Amino acid sequence: MFMSNSIFFENAKPFQIPGSLSDQLPLIWLFILWIFSKISNNRFIKKTSNTKLKEISKSTIDGTGLLIVALIIISIVGLIKNVSNYYPMITGVVGEFFAYTSLLFAFFIIKNWISSNNLEVVIEFLYWLVVINSIAALLFILHQGLHFNIYTTPEYSSESFQGQEITRSFWFMPQFLFFSVAFLLVFKNKYSFSIALLVINLSAIIITYTISAIIITILILILYFGLKGLKNGRLGSTLGNLIKYAIMAIAGLFIMAKLLPANMNYLLSRISEHTDSQYVLKEPNDMDVRFSNTKLMIAKIDRDKRMFGMGPITEEQAPKVIEMKANTADTVWSGVIFYWGFVGLAIFALIFLFSSIQAFNFYMKFDGLTSDLAFVLLLYIISQMIDGFDSWTFLSGHGITIGLWYFAVLSALPKMNNSTEIVKSENPRLSIYSRKSFALNSSNYLHSTN
Repeated sequence: MFMSNSIFFENAKPFQIPGSLSDQLPLIWLFILWIFSKISNNRFIKKTSNTKLKEISKSTIDGTGLLIVALIIISIVGLIKNVSNYYPMITGVVGEFFAYTSLLFAFFIIKNWISSNNLEVVIEFLYWLVVINSIAALLFILHQGLHFNIYTTPEYSSESFQGQEITRSFWFMPQFLFFSVAFLLVFKNKYSFSIALLVINLSAIIITYTISAIIITILILILYFGLKGLKNGRLGSTLGNLIKYAIMAIAGLFIMAKLLPANMNYLLSRISEHTDSQYVLKEPNDMDVRFSNTKLMIAKIDRDKRMFGMGPITEEQAPKVIEMKANTADTVWSGVIFYWGFVGLAIFALIFLFSSIQAFNFYMKFDGLTSDLAFVLLLYIISQMIDGFDSWTFLSGHGITIGLWYFAVLSALPKMNNSTEIVKSENPRLSIYSRKSFALNSSNYLHSTN
């Protein structure tokens, strides 16, 4: 949606027609494309003689799926209650229901779609997602950092600092910066331009001038080296790797200070503001303000609906929805409590906890691509859990339908791993060749970087 603000797509409006279905269209398109993929996949399954592959192709549900089902049930009950309580003033209630439950229904669609693909195909798809995000990150750096007029929409905020205009805008900020950093770290030896793309994404995170984003990125780096050292039994090398990347980060900041001195000083001033013991002035987006607004929003929820939430409701029925949506953009948990109540909040907490444990177990248990993808998802899930206190993450207005995609990929990972193992067992030469090719490419890349 926001990329329509780009000068490259100013007059293009894909997936926005008809306008009356704007909130439901992403789910409709996802469902249509999934149907086409199912038809194609079923033809392949019928042709194969492998009974094990046919068994694996059958859908299964895990702990995360059960928790998603619980949220769907709460949503349906909330819809029934709201239709009953507000009738005949139910304008937009059904639309709101499908808009927010698309987050839940899409989980099963994405999981089924992903699990019907080869593991290497999925990883290649995710890699190109990272490449596209890196291109957007580069444009973001040019626009917000170097002030090239890439986009035409007015900036979110602008202020003069040390004689230079500093602009900040999240309208053009790439959506997968944390995922790109995690992916490029884990697969840095698999793809030739990983280091260059990693630098671009890290630079874009700095250019956001967002302290929480920088903290999350540092945490991803620490967890990456720490967990990698834990699995390899070389925790001692973790400190050395962290020092190496810290030196590289300092060098990068030094270069930025030379090329963009005002920008660098602005970032340092924001850090000092948040660490100064005398800091008493609160910005609109400070955590204290976010928590206070969330507390006020909860106080406005009907007492008898705090456990299971207000359900699908619009400003036509309750003007407080406008305030809730504004606060959710700063803290996703605000919207979770409003729609699904404290029970829903507990369910989402369990989803993050269960998925984190599941991803960690997959990373430690498996090897190769399965382990690497689980590692990427673990780092990203942790980043999203923390970022939920600073952003609307999976309830974002421009991507709510696919908001839980990383949970869906993780849920499909065992199925993809089993399918890969069966194919390897039937094609040992292909398996050996693939491993040799990967090892050769990795060694060539390491040799070229050294």
